[in-house]
Amino acid sequence: MDEPFDGSARERERDAVHRLLHAMTGDDTLCIGHEPSGKPTLPGWHISVSHTRGFAALILSDRQEVAVDIEYQSDRVGRIAKKFIRDDEPVTSIEDMLLLWSAKETLYKLHSSAHLQYFDMRLREKSDAVMLLEDMKLNQIVAIHFECSADYVLTYSF
Repeated sequence: MDEPFDGSARERERDAVHRLLHAMTGDDTLCIGHEPSGKPTLPGWHISVSHTRGFAALILSDRQEVAVDIEYQSDRVGRIAKKFIRDDEPVTSIEDMLLLWSAKETLYKLHSSAHLQYFDMRLREKSDAVMLLEDMKLNQIVAIHFECSADYVLTYSF
C-alpha cells in the first residue's frame, strides 16, 4: 500500500527541478513558467518536467521538442491498467505496465498539441532501453527511451 505524500515533499521535488535547471544551464536566474494547460515553458528552450515521490526529472533542448516522465515503483498501476493498456498491447507484468504508463505519459507530453488519449497510443516494440510507441493520431512511430531501477521508472524522448 502506498503511503500518503505530504506537501513539503512535493515542494522539495519542485526545488529539485529548479536546481536541475540551474545545474544544466549554468544560469541561476532562469525561471520555469507554464502555459494555461500546465505545460512548462522556458524562453529559448524546449522543456519537460516530471516529479514523483522524492524524484525529479528535467529534460531540455534548444532545438527540438522533448518530454520526460518519472514514476515511483509500486503496484498501483495494476488497478488502472484497463484505462490505458489496449487489448493489442501484450503487457502483463506490473513492471511492464508501469513502464508503458510512463512511456505513454512521455508521448502525451511530446505531442501535447495533438491532445492524445491513451488508446491513441500503442506499444509497437520494446528492447532493453527503448520502446517504440505509435501515435495513431499523427501516424508516427516515436522512440521512448527508458531507465528502470528498484525505486523508479524514467522515460524520455527527444
